[in-house]
Amino acid sequence: MALRIRGKQGYYHAYYKAWERTPDGLRHKFVTVNLGTTDKDVAKALEIRLMRRAKESSAEARASAKIEAILTGGTVAVQRTAKRRLKIADALERASRYTDLGITAMNYWKRFQRGIKCTYMDEVTSELAFAYMDSLNLSGKSYNNMKSALNNVFKTLLLDSGMESSPFDRLPVRKSSTLVQRPFTRGEYYRMRALALYPWREAIQIAWWTGLRKKDVFKLKWSEIHDDLIIKTPAKTARFRKDVCIPIHRGLQSVLDALPHKSEYVLPCSQNEIDRGFSKLLLWCGITEDESGSISFNCFRDSFITRCDEAQIPRHATRGIAGQKTDRITDLYSRDLTSARLIQSRLR
Repeated sequence: MALRIRGKQGYYHAYYKAWERTPDGLRHKFVTVNLGTTDKDVAKALEIRLMRRAKESSAEARASAKIEAILTGGTVAVQRTAKRRLKIADALERASRYTDLGITAMNYWKRFQRGIKCTYMDEVTSELAFAYMDSLNLSGKSYNNMKSALNNVFKTLLLDSGMESSPFDRLPVRKSSTLVQRPFTRGEYYRMRALALYPWREAIQIAWWTGLRKKDVFKLKWSEIHDDLIIKTPAKTARFRKDVCIPIHRGLQSVLDALPHKSEYVLPCSQNEIDRGFSKLLLWCGITEDESGSISFNCFRDSFITRCDEAQIPRHATRGIAGQKTDRITDLYSRDLTSARLIQSRLR
């Protein structure tokens, strides 16, 4: 038995297999029941009751068929339905009927589809899943993110694929690096801005003033700029259809005014430039990770949130601009020292 959320109202549905008597004997069928609730705990309780009733009904049908066979001197005819199977190539389209998959999760699955030597999902064993993941040589965090995304697709499609469990359930979680990312300092930002060429000179300034991720910086469209605001749906939260509204600072406005409108994108460039250009820029500037944290383009996000906190901008405003759900997540990005300096100056 399994639970899924379906429909516009978001009600939980129970899916299970039950036996029934037919003129040709016994056969099993797949049953779908709308539980009429959006509460997960209530749905689980109803699922348990349904499971108990389904077992009793199936046992009664089998016993009745057996008694009839004894009385008539015959045998119990069992008609089994064909095993359900689902192709790996069809999984994304099927899964999207039940849940919103993020862009990253879909890319993980497409990579898995190209790399695994199987046609059907039920052919993927835990051993094959482990061998595939191990062959990628991913870091701990990337490994765990990919494992989680693939596991989610398999678990969403257990009934459609005729599987009892996901092969990724048994894979162990890998240890991640304890080194967290750190914000860029103002000095590092000025150094990058001075040495960078197009499009990275403009990209780092957009990220510095908006806190946008690299993908969103390079996918920023002119149509998403409305006077003194940027209204955009970040790629990472697109499945939730959540927009962010970012005010355009005068430092950013001067950058945008200097850019030509040759494309729908503010910074039109190739994927190869996006993938490799920033690491070269860090090398030229002599900026490396240290004991305070690792570095990547996403560190501009840390810098933006830290500067907002230092400027004493209300946390709910910063959280809304960054597109984060809770203050706990925003806290992970901030390295605000203002409060510490205030205590340092006032305590005697």
